[in-house]
Amino acid sequence: MFEIKTFLEKHSYDIADLSLFTRERYIGLEESSKFKDYFAYRKFSPEYIQMVVTIKYQNKTVIGIDGPDGLSLWEQTYFTAIEQYLKNRQAETMYGIDPVTLKWTSLGNGSLHFILVGEWDEYIFAEAVLPEKEFLEAMLNEAEHFWQVLLEYKVFEGENKRKDSPKDYPAQMIKEIKELREKVKLLK
Repeated sequence: MFEIKTFLEKHSYDIADLSLFTRERYIGLEESSKFKDYFAYRKFSPEYIQMVVTIKYQNKTVIGIDGPDGLSLWEQTYFTAIEQYLKNRQAETMYGIDPVTLKWTSLGNGSLHFILVGEWDEYIFAEAVLPEKEFLEAMLNEAEHFWQVLLEYKVFEGENKRKDSPKDYPAQMIKEIKELREKVKLLK
């Protein structure tokens, strides 16, 4: 059983306060009462959504709230990894814009080797062997949840929208997620 959650980095917090608990830096997708102000912030742009995606499998943390964060992880990192994996049974992509690489490799027995490693010092942030199909389905469910929130709050409309993205971009992403979900069902 997977528990995957997305947390958006708050626009301002006291970075100098080293005692600040990591969880206080982020807003979870379940904290919808805070989103209106979050998305209305004058410097907010959907081009630069800093986030953490946490992953637990069977109550064991694969990536926790104190794990690496990144820009647009659902769009650029995880979506790319899922597409690559479904084509080649392996994926390798940058984790946001940091010098961290996400790698997934099929082990051939319905399992997937997941590793998140720093490129400079080869520090392993996360590593696990996960059930391939269940993991990909759980990732797609959380990705769809993320895009549903952006759609609901009309993040790609108005002043803050991306110049190169249509206002229905979240709806387009949800459609693509549904297509990927059908490909995951075909995995053997």
